[in-house]
Amino acid sequence: MAVFQCRTCGKEGTWVYDPERFTCPLCDSIDVRFVIPRDEVPEGDPLLNTPNSPSEKDRENSSPPKKVED
Repeated sequence: MAVFQCRTCGKEGTWVYDPERFTCPLCDSIDVRFVIPRDEVPEGDPLLNTPNSPSEKDRENSSPPKKVED
């Protein structure tokens, strides 16, 4: 179960992850924070391809970091 906290209605609770819903499950506000366990996110969901976790293709195409000289 995913967890949500809404700043508009002040409610929090759990809900079943829906990759097409980005609003509070109770009041439909966009001012809501979700915490979704990684194992609940379906394979291929855009959440799994975040900037902090580059895709395999990105890793293959990237060059090694350059050393900074003093």
